[in-house]
Amino acid sequence: MEKKTKSAWSLLNPLEWLQTAFALLAAVFGPLLRWLGMLTPPRTDGFENIQQADVDDAQKLAVEQEAAVDAITREMSPADVVRAYAKADAADRASMDLSALDFDQQDWLLGLSDEDLDKLTMLTKSGCARSLEQRKVLPLYRKPPPETETPEIYAIPSEEDIEQAKMDFVSARFRELFLAPGVPNPNPKFVSTLH
Repeated sequence: MEKKTKSAWSLLNPLEWLQTAFALLAAVFGPLLRWLGMLTPPRTDGFENIQQADVDDAQKLAVEQEAAVDAITREMSPADVVRAYAKADAADRASMDLSALDFDQQDWLLGLSDEDLDKLTMLTKSGCARSLEQRKVLPLYRKPPPETETPEIYAIPSEEDIEQAKMDFVSARFRELFLAPGVPNPNPKFVSTLH
């Protein structure tokens, strides 16, 4: 960290004189007080007590994990490698092992743009294999889900249907007007009353 330079005007400030006096006292008496045990030692909370066995266990675990990762990458098919390469960020792509692909496939994969790699991340394993085979990104878009309801189909009525509807309406109103004497009207909404 770069130390701030003080201006010449700060020498006129009495608070600067006090701060310098305290710094001088701390420099002179600090080591003496520490030697006598009067000052607390620095904190060591952040440090762990690590033994040689812990270091050996961590090394063994790291070697096993690296061997497992190597075994998984050896078992990856070319489509898996393409998919993993597309999903990785730029730093991980630089360190990926592309030995499962031949040189033409590697050349094609390394020449893809970020947009094409984003399209490859959306593909399944078989989609990545198909794109790798044809050496071009073939995005696979999902089919829209089928509609659950069948659409209602409106029929355009013919002239006969319109005439039949008119005749049904008139006959229903006619029957309503001429009921048998003493029988109440079951649907009186179209009956008009004379006053």
